[in-house]
Amino acid sequence: MQTADGFDRAIMGAVVSFGRKETVLYSVSQIIDILMERDNMTPDAALEFFHHNILGSYTGEGMPSYLNDHEEPLEFDDLACN
Repeated sequence: MQTADGFDRAIMGAVVSFGRKETVLYSVSQIIDILMERDNMTPDAALEFFHHNILGSYTGEGMPSYLNDHEEPLEFDDLACN
């Protein structure tokens, strides 16, 4: 399983699915908190960094999954099934 360096505190567990490799599950809200605390980012800067540098990066099979538990809607919210 691939991990996101520096975000161990945001690990929620693992995601398993038939026919796919197990992946690490991270909390988006905790990643945002880490970016604000560790890197002194504003909430907007942390969210933008997450979108472009973490969520937006393809690292191959087994890449981490992200739980959309952030208080503000994220770009991929409109893709969610209701």
